[in-house]
Amino acid sequence: MTLAAHACRSLCSWHRTRKQLNGLPLLACRGCGSQWVRSEPWTPIDHTGRIPDDVRAELAQRP
Repeated sequence: MTLAAHACRSLCSWHRTRKQLNGLPLLACRGCGSQWVRSEPWTPIDHTGRIPDDVRAELAQRP
C-alpha cells in the first residue's frame, strides 16, 4: 500500500493581510492558513510553484 502525500502548495495562495507582526506586513496562505513575514528564513510559494508578487515585494525590502 502506498500512502498519498499532498504538498501544502497544491492549495497555497499567498496574499497580504491587513495585519502586521512586529511592524512587518503579515502575509497569509488562503489554502492552508500559514502565515509569513519577510524576516522568516523561508520563502512561500503558491500552488503554481512560483513566488507570489506580494511575497516578492516583501523580499525586495529585506536588508
